[in-house]
Amino acid sequence: MELKGRKILVVGLGKTGRHTLNFLLKKGAVLKVSDSSPIDKIEEIIKELQPKGVEVEAGTHTDETFLWAQTIVLSPGVPFSIPQVKKAIAQGIEVISEVELAWRFIDTPIIAITGSNGKTTTSTLIAGILERNGKRVFLGANIGTPLIQIAEDSDKFDILVLELSSFQLQGIKDFKPHIALVLNISPNHLDHHESFDEYVESKMKIYSNQSEDDWFIYNNDDEVIKKYLPKVNSQKVPFSKDSATEGVTYNGSHITFRGHNYDIGSTKLLGIHNIENMMAAIAGTAILDCDPALIQEEINSFEPLEHRNEYVGELSGVKVYNDSKSTSPAATLRALESIPSPIILIAGGKDKGVSFEPLKKLVDEKVRLMILIGESKQRIKAELGEKVPSEFADSLREALQITKNNIQAEDTILFSPACSSFDMFNSYEDRGMKFKEIVKNI
Repeated sequence: MELKGRKILVVGLGKTGRHTLNFLLKKGAVLKVSDSSPIDKIEEIIKELQPKGVEVEAGTHTDETFLWAQTIVLSPGVPFSIPQVKKAIAQGIEVISEVELAWRFIDTPIIAITGSNGKTTTSTLIAGILERNGKRVFLGANIGTPLIQIAEDSDKFDILVLELSSFQLQGIKDFKPHIALVLNISPNHLDHHESFDEYVESKMKIYSNQSEDDWFIYNNDDEVIKKYLPKVNSQKVPFSKDSATEGVTYNGSHITFRGHNYDIGSTKLLGIHNIENMMAAIAGTAILDCDPALIQEEINSFEPLEHRNEYVGELSGVKVYNDSKSTSPAATLRALESIPSPIILIAGGKDKGVSFEPLKKLVDEKVRLMILIGESKQRIKAELGEKVPSEFADSLREALQITKNNIQAEDTILFSPACSSFDMFNSYEDRGMKFKEIVKNI
């Protein structure tokens, strides 16, 4: 793709947007930026960009700026539904994600992982297995380093392991991973996508350009994913914890694939959802001829990631778990499945428009008390609080103080918000770190 002299608009001046601008500046593109943040919040970035000839539109998005471009690159989290994007698409202007732009300059093989839950654990486990097998691995995209940052240096790696969100996949056109993994799909990000169908379609674009020489690994227990199988042109590898399949299977103690049994008795990854994550990682790396003994070693030694059902110690003699990464009801459901009852559940946060109803059965069965925070607390109580008592808190510290005042000897405390963090915190990491700090000092 020739970029020199091409008029390109980058939408969003976050981390990915800034790296995209740096890449495009080196390529000689004519650049504009549009960011809805107030000018005073991005003033320093504007001062850096203006001497480089980048025109910045801040505090708004205008038709004029969007219709000026030949190509528009959307940063993750910028919805396709904003009016200016829709008008640009109607005028035939190319609108893509940063991942699509980066891919056009990459020849290194790609393993791409998506799903509503488990992406980061699975991606990190895959990267660890590949590194243990002597591969030079890049791990990034939706976690860590944006793909565009290494687009011109991708030949330094043997393989790229990419965690991809629905935002990134919605903006692909020609992106083609050698191996695509879809872990699961449940309602999420309905504050960004116009419907659940749009969210699913975005996720499932991951296989859209694959050929018969590529691989598609999928959860055979997920009915949403299975509906798309007739459209998949690549080689299919199912995994299932519940049913016998031709792909990856689980018998209660071992995962089996291609005649090799993998013992999960020594893994630190707990819960049914992590069995699925391990099955997907085994398939993805075995396809690349990784040594089964080394796959087993990585499964045994892999450390669970922070803010994911993370044991953080005790409060008044009962165990406390930090599951701040659970930003959807489906993720919290998986946490509830893996934590012993009775549970004091601390939940709530930014309302993403997703129903909490799927949690009701397990909440009724396992939760003794809910402490609810954030802008979604009223709706969570309305949907889940019919049988289970609940209390409201205005801060995380207050939530933990209420929790401490109500602890009984047999309880387990679970912080699993089922919502994103942006109403009260900068990120789920920020939220999780503050939770752990309060637990330590309260």
